[in-house]
Amino acid sequence: MRHRTRTEHDFNLEVAAPGNTDVVRAKLRTMEHLGIKDGIEDILITLGAQYHLIRLLKARGNNGLFLYLVLDAGRTNLAMARHQLKRIEADLEV
Repeated sequence: MRHRTRTEHDFNLEVAAPGNTDVVRAKLRTMEHLGIKDGIEDILITLGAQYHLIRLLKARGNNGLFLYLVLDAGRTNLAMARHQLKRIEADLEV
């Protein structure tokens, strides 16, 4: 029997989006309790085969919005991905 690997077609954004919203809220709440006044640039979750990158939008009026990117850890330059996501954020009009 052949082992099936997950592909981008298997990824369920309807499940991931609310889960990542909870991650962002929890981190913001923790920072508040700790008295940390700095803002979150991004949140990185590393799995065995994937990186999950959450970038909070900083533009005025975008409270609560973030970009979410899932990357293949074996084929990704994480620094470049973060740079590209920052550039996408700068060019994004919401």
